[in-house]
Amino acid sequence: MSNRQEFIANIAKKLGRPTPSSVTPIEVTYPLFQTNSPEGRLEGFLKMFETMGGKVAKAATSAEAAEALKTWFGEKPEWLDANKVVTWNELPTMARACLEELGWPARIYADLPANREERYAIMDKAELGITGADYGIVQSGSLVLKSNAKRGRAVSLVPIRHLAFIPASAIRDRLDQVLAELKESSIPAAIEIISGPSRTSDIEMDLSIGVHGPVEIYCIVIDNQ
Repeated sequence: MSNRQEFIANIAKKLGRPTPSSVTPIEVTYPLFQTNSPEGRLEGFLKMFETMGGKVAKAATSAEAAEALKTWFGEKPEWLDANKVVTWNELPTMARACLEELGWPARIYADLPANREERYAIMDKAELGITGADYGIVQSGSLVLKSNAKRGRAVSLVPIRHLAFIPASAIRDRLDQVLAELKESSIPAAIEIISGPSRTSDIEMDLSIGVHGPVEIYCIVIDNQ
């Protein structure tokens, strides 16, 4: 076919229909997911995060956050030592205070050895990666993380467990709202959208957890509303 119109005319002929000369746009409308209040948004996120397989708790203070971590991991997890907890450089104040309150040693990802093999060897043995989160999404129970030099992606992707701290004020109803806000900010090196523990059914349709990322995911919502 020499051009688009001839191509369309040929299809119309084979279908026994007249060749269309114009297209009338079809207006599609659909209801958008929306919560009615900050409190409803928070409760909706907590429920959906757990539905997606994560564990989540609200905390207004570092002491409350520490209690949640002790409930999840115990006073002194058996896997805890100086190299088993890795964090972003940039963490919410509550996250740092919580670690100090618990007395848990943690290494900062950006301070790990510059040698790639040494750094990867530490990360491969890490049991818990701790990050912040830029947004939460109620509709899908997702966390949205922006990466940069002080927010290594490996912290949320490599350890067996991922723990994120997110302000309640950063929770949005839908992904499109998050994307609209991201467009107004500087573009990060990468954006992660995390919806529950890593899972795949690619291999013989058998659901496997933790193939491409953490087996367990936890979230502390900083109740700052």
